[in-house]
Amino acid sequence: MLTRARILDSAALEVERNGMTQFRVKRVASEAGVSVALLYSYFDDREDLIAETIVHRYCQVLLGLVEIFTNPLKDVQTTADLRAALRIMIAEAQIPERTEARILRIEGISFAKHNPTASAGILGAKKEASDRILRCVQPLEDKKLLVEGMSAVAFARIWYALFFGQIALEGEHALSIDPEDWLKALQVLSDSAIRPEFSDLAF
Repeated sequence: MLTRARILDSAALEVERNGMTQFRVKRVASEAGVSVALLYSYFDDREDLIAETIVHRYCQVLLGLVEIFTNPLKDVQTTADLRAALRIMIAEAQIPERTEARILRIEGISFAKHNPTASAGILGAKKEASDRILRCVQPLEDKKLLVEGMSAVAFARIWYALFFGQIALEGEHALSIDPEDWLKALQVLSDSAIRPEFSDLAF
């Protein structure tokens, strides 16, 4: 399994450096420190290697983003904890590498549409990611930390869209926004999902 994982990591580098059309099995084998014959004992052919590589990278990217999404929520007990956790999540989502990860994920989905192996692998990764997220978010609803009408699934879908769907809109255009204004808007959005404390209510 370690050899297979090393081959997949090497193949992922090959895809990133040269793309799928210039993908060369010999370079992958050399990078992984194995013979081409040994490589083909793990994969049926070049197409199978590329498909498995897409799934491998997709899983790394998706489950890595899931960790960013779920880690701050693990010890949340109060609405104050939840506000603090969401601030951490928002800040983490702005790191440029997160956008690169999202782009890799989208490229993987695009490839998977035409390949049954990749399609099945990506479907499995999505299910695992969804299960992990829901296990982490459901307690927020159970503890009544979310605003009335906001279910755990709805909350997860909103933040899933932010973390997994957002692509940076670089340059000057109609949707350009000052980073501080963007962060402020995200904080307003996050606060609106949280049940207000009694001290926050106007009597």
